[in-house]
Amino acid sequence: MGEFVGIDPGRADQLIQQMEAGKRVLASTRPGLEAAIDEAREAWTGQQGVIVMHRSWAFFDENQRDLKWRIDTIRRMVPSGAQGLVTVFFTFATESEAAQQGKRDAATISEALKRHDVETTVESWHKVADALAATGEKVDDPAYAAALLGALGPDTFRATFMHWMRDKGPAVMQRGVPPGTLEQAQDTLGLLARAYSSAGGAGRLGDEWREKLVETTEPSVLTSLLTLAKQSGTFLNQVATRLLSRHLAAESSAGQNWNLNALVEAYDADPQPLQSLLAENKQVAGWLLHPGRFRTTGISGFEERLAGVLDKALKPGAGVADLRDRAWLNLINGLGAEDTPWIGGQWGTFKDSPVSRTLAENVTPYLDQLARGQAKLSSPDLVTLHPTPPWDNLDPSVASRFMGALMQDKAAASALMMASHDYTVGLDIGRFRPFGDESTQAEYTSRTALAGGLANLVLSGSTQAEWSDDEYAEWLADTMTLPIDWLSNKYWPINDPTTATVRDKGLDDTKNVFKDMITGYFDEKTPENARKVADQIAVQQARLVFESLEQYGQKPLTIYQQDEVRMAFRGRLYNGLVDALEKRGG
Repeated sequence: MGEFVGIDPGRADQLIQQMEAGKRVLASTRPGLEAAIDEAREAWTGQQGVIVMHRSWAFFDENQRDLKWRIDTIRRMVPSGAQGLVTVFFTFATESEAAQQGKRDAATISEALKRHDVETTVESWHKVADALAATGEKVDDPAYAAALLGALGPDTFRATFMHWMRDKGPAVMQRGVPPGTLEQAQDTLGLLARAYSSAGGAGRLGDEWREKLVETTEPSVLTSLLTLAKQSGTFLNQVATRLLSRHLAAESSAGQNWNLNALVEAYDADPQPLQSLLAENKQVAGWLLHPGRFRTTGISGFEERLAGVLDKALKPGAGVADLRDRAWLNLINGLGAEDTPWIGGQWGTFKDSPVSRTLAENVTPYLDQLARGQAKLSSPDLVTLHPTPPWDNLDPSVASRFMGALMQDKAAASALMMASHDYTVGLDIGRFRPFGDESTQAEYTSRTALAGGLANLVLSGSTQAEWSDDEYAEWLADTMTLPIDWLSNKYWPINDPTTATVRDKGLDDTKNVFKDMITGYFDEKTPENARKVADQIAVQQARLVFESLEQYGQKPLTIYQQDEVRMAFRGRLYNGLVDALEKRGG
């Protein structure tokens, strides 16, 4: 048992900063003071020159380093998030003592490994294992860990893992080590992994460890480090980039992909680095969510676990808002790319996909930006409706393909439809009569443009949905009623039960008319082409406005106003509806 230490890490950090500020003052003052003393010579009236200043700087520096070592160590030894005074027993009395012991233990490990290279026997490996086990709890001391790793060097560190893995078969080297197998190495290689985490977390590793090790080490070794000990977010993202950037052919061999499983498990325990990686690397979303990767792991329940990790990193309010926004933008660009494997690829459709459902449920906060991108296409002069940065760089066709990729799953499509309905209702278009004063009409036009933009977005995406014609006709009819939700709020008050019943029946009747038109087209019961059917639906939408105004005693619209309403419906949704009908076929 070593020294008993009690520290309040928060107050200690503050003291370190104060000592650093003192060092800066002394360092900036010293040159001028030394020059003044040199110039004055015998006339200098000070008693001790700059000796005291040198000693003060050295005192601050020495105690600052000692205190930082103690804080780094104690944070490794106490539960994460502990507040106030924390107490532990330190293995070493000083940082230098810890470093010296780390070098000695590294020499023992290196010597045992050299003998094993020659003898390659079970007994020689046991001596390596004994030397590793002897490091014990000392690895939680960052100074010890850094000295241990520094003396071993990256090559010996890597070789120790490789010797152990070679005995587990070629599949382990290619696809990673199963968690159960790694558990057997917790008291040996696990200690090396903890040492790497300890030294890396305290910023005590050089470039040869932080970058070159990731670039030159087998992925199975890197993912073993993730499983055996919690590593820093920086290292986790480095490993993810190395692993996910590999060509899919590198992971095409039969067997379970424990490398990818280890990566997802690490992000499950610490999702913030994943949010950062998705935000900062424009390609990683496409790499991670390529169906040829995440649907071929051979590990039961993997897709559900991946969905859970994405939920933690991307759900509203998760992590840092700016990072989350950029992560979503990169994800939409990745899944909605022109050659996306999510649509029409060799991997089939994504029905019953927990990943699709998770993304559909969490994309809701960004529907406004996606709707603005579509509205910009039909109303380019309404600059106040244009998407804001960084969404203004998103290609609307990419957004449509992204929606289509998700909507292949019925549950995801339903979630998107519900969110679209909520968004449209939230616009509260009914507060603004189509033909009022200039400002009122501007609000009405802006809100209907956004509602139409979102309807067009889901219309475009819906062409990828794997539904029966009847299901699709029902869905299209629902979509075509979205932009007229304002009518029920404005002219059919919801607080009157009788009126509400009439209102609901009127909307249902209208939807049924739309559905009959679409079903007739799908079943080839009508000679009309897609454009004629779309025209008829636009006419029906406008007719609902005219009839309801008359029914509730509102001021009738002039023929010019009627034409404007009719063309507004046609202009907002016509192209999207025609495209949807033609792609499904008549």
